[in-house]
Amino acid sequence: MKKYFICLILIGLSLACYPQKSKAKLEKQITKLEQEIATANKLLKETSKNKQATLNQVNILDKKIKQREELVKAYNEQISVLDEEINKGQSNIKSLNKDLKNLRQEYAQMIVFANKNRSHYDKLVFLFSADDFNQAFRRLRYIRQFSDARKTKMDQIASTERRISGEVEASRKAREQQTALLTSEREQQAALQNEKSELNTQVQELKKREGSLQQDIKSKQQQAKKVQKAIDDIIAEEIRKANERARKEAEARAKAEAEAKKNNKGNASSSSASAGSSSKTMALTPSEKTLSNNFANNKGKLPWPVEKGYVSSSYGKHASVVSDKVVVTNNGIDIAVSENSQARAVFDGMVVSVNKLTATNTVIIIRHGDYFSVYSNIETPAVKRGDNVKTKQNLGKIHTNLTEGKTELHFELLKEKDRLNPESWLAK
Repeated sequence: MKKYFICLILIGLSLACYPQKSKAKLEKQITKLEQEIATANKLLKETSKNKQATLNQVNILDKKIKQREELVKAYNEQISVLDEEINKGQSNIKSLNKDLKNLRQEYAQMIVFANKNRSHYDKLVFLFSADDFNQAFRRLRYIRQFSDARKTKMDQIASTERRISGEVEASRKAREQQTALLTSEREQQAALQNEKSELNTQVQELKKREGSLQQDIKSKQQQAKKVQKAIDDIIAEEIRKANERARKEAEARAKAEAEAKKNNKGNASSSSASAGSSSKTMALTPSEKTLSNNFANNKGKLPWPVEKGYVSSSYGKHASVVSDKVVVTNNGIDIAVSENSQARAVFDGMVVSVNKLTATNTVIIIRHGDYFSVYSNIETPAVKRGDNVKTKQNLGKIHTNLTEGKTELHFELLKEKDRLNPESWLAK
C-alpha cells in the first residue's frame, strides 16, 4: 500500500510538471507579443500625424498583424494546455476519490476489529494465554503494529482528502484562467480583423502611387548599396591592418631569431614563424581572441541594440507589402523605435569607425575581436573612433524621418567579411 501511494504521488507530479512548463513558456511568449503590439501601436500613433498613407505605416501595420496572429495562436495553445490540465485534474480527483473510498473501507474494518477486541481485559487475556514468552512477545508486537496501522491509515485518509481539495482548487483556477483567455482570444480576433481591413485600405491607397513608391524604394536601395560598400571597405581595411601588424611582428621575430642563430654559431634552434599572414583569416592578438570567443559564446544572448523596439524588417530578401515586383535584400535587420531613441552597443569592443555618410546618417562600427557590429542611421553619435565601449553603452541618437514619421536603426553583424543574421544572436 505504501509503495502504491509513493508511485501515485510520483505519477501525479510528473503529469503536473509538463503542462506547467509549457504554460510558463506560453505566458512569456504572450507577454512579449503584447509588449511588441503596444510598441507598434505607439509607433503607428506617431506616424498617423501624416494624413497620407505611407509605406512605413503599412509595414508597421503588417508587422502588427503578424504579431497579433502569433498572439492568437499562443492564446489557443495555452487554452489547450489548460484544457489538458483540467482533464488530468479531473482524472486525478476521480482516482483519489476511489483511493479514499478504499482507505475508508479498510479503516472501517479496522474499527470493527478493534471494537470486538477493545477491552483491556481481552488484550491481557490475549497476551497471558500465550504458550511461552516468545509467543507473548509476538502478540504484544502485533497489538502495537495494529495500533500504528490504524494511525497510518488515518494519516493516509487525511492526506488524500487534502490532495483532493488541492486538485479541486487547481481545476477551479485553471477554468477561470481558461475563461479569461477565451475572452481575450475573441477580443484579439476582432482586433485582427479590423487591422486586416485597415491594412487593405492603406495598401489600396499606396497602390495608386505604386510607380512613385517603386522609384522611392529603388532610390533607397541605391543608398543602401553605398552604405554597404562603405561598411565593407571599413571592415576590409581593419582586416588588412590586423594582418599587416601580424606580418610585421612575424618578420621581427624571424629577424631576431636569425640574429640569435648567427650569434650562437648555429647552435640555437630555428623557428618556423611565418613572415606573412593569410588574408583569408583575420590575425588576432591573445586579448582579441579572448574577446572574440566571449562574443561567440554569447550567441542568442546579446542585448538588443536599442532599449525598446521590434524588428520591422528581418534579415534576407523580402517582397514589398505593396508590390511583389519589388524585392528588397536586407543585410541586417531594421528595428523600429520611438523618436529620440538611442542606439547602444551589444557587446564590449572598440569603435573602429564613425562614418558620416549623409547629414542625418552616421554609421558606427564596433570591433569585437574578429566580429563587427554595425549601427546605421545615427543622427548624433556619442562616441568617436578609438573609443572602448561597454555592453549597452549609448552610441548616439537614432534619426527620425519626419516625412514618413519613421525612426529606425539598421543593425548588422559580421564575422570578418561574412554577414550573420542578427536575430540569431540577439536575446529572445
